[in-house]
Amino acid sequence: MEGDRVFDFDVWRNLMSYWKGDLQYKETIKSFLSNRVWKKLRDGIFGNFFRLQSVKFCGKLIHCVLLSEIVNNDPNSMTFKVFDHEIKFTGEAFHIITGLSCSSLLDIKGLHEKKNRLSKVYFPGKDRVELGDLFNFITSHPDGTAASFVGSDDDAVKLATIYFVESVLMGKRKNRNVSEQIMKIVDDDELCSSFNWALFLMKRY
Repeated sequence: MEGDRVFDFDVWRNLMSYWKGDLQYKETIKSFLSNRVWKKLRDGIFGNFFRLQSVKFCGKLIHCVLLSEIVNNDPNSMTFKVFDHEIKFTGEAFHIITGLSCSSLLDIKGLHEKKNRLSKVYFPGKDRVELGDLFNFITSHPDGTAASFVGSDDDAVKLATIYFVESVLMGKRKNRNVSEQIMKIVDDDELCSSFNWALFLMKRY
């Protein structure tokens, strides 16, 4: 019911947070890109995250936040109970903080019919791509747009973006699969820039 806690205290009391992402994502990605392409990534839709001076993850804080979340039937916000006050985090607030779109519809109809071009080009023969595969590709191609990497500047930015989304926003371990949906969204420039990342992430959390 609305107003009930999403997570029971006893269930979550002794659990570790599941976020296992890459706190050194900027260094990982920057080593893959030439200076010119790094600037292009910083000027892109996730630029706010790449302009941050440093990023630290506090599992205990996230743990407390999750325990404070209460059921909210509004799909465009998350509500938390803090010191007997209900605090609402909205898509608009997400947009202000991250610079990401939050107004477009979460419409990805027909996306499953599209070919996963990036997977076929850079990970041929693989039925699924693990985050570790993408990490190994990035770290084995320093200055990725040089002769050691046959792809275009745009593809380098896309691969770096996918790594960021999966390892930071989604906080995945390296043995987890890279989402084909994310790969297809990022490969479509128009869809990626207008995609409702706020609603997508809220649905995941």
